[in-house]
Amino acid sequence: MVLPNLIHPVPVTIQVIDRAMTIMDDDMREPVQQSARGGSVVVPGQIKWGLDRAFNSQRSGPAEDSDGYVLFRLVDLAAATPPITIARDDRFLRLGTIDVDVYVTSLRYEGHYTDQGGPTLVKAFFRDRQPSRNQRGV
Repeated sequence: MVLPNLIHPVPVTIQVIDRAMTIMDDDMREPVQQSARGGSVVVPGQIKWGLDRAFNSQRSGPAEDSDGYVLFRLVDLAAATPPITIARDDRFLRLGTIDVDVYVTSLRYEGHYTDQGGPTLVKAFFRDRQPSRNQRGV
């Protein structure tokens, strides 16, 4: 049985969105005000910062995108208490020793092995929705 290892894994604090408790707008199918979230879960992950270092031209001047991804092993997510499945709009509060407030924007499943019957890894791409916010992880 082949299970890939992460390179230099660090603890990642995740808050999973609770869609059942979130008040949704019936017409727009989006959360009203704030999404409800469960408790924080810590899972090991491999972090890659700054995928897009290109400057975007804005009226106020150039703005650098600050995104990246966290690579998780699916067995680590399943072994967490409670077991979690990463989804779009989940929130990362801490990446290693750094307090952040970033949200999952997309997922990519990787590491497909025949003896596992499918993917063994998931890349959770993230982006900061409020880059001017001063307090992190609140």
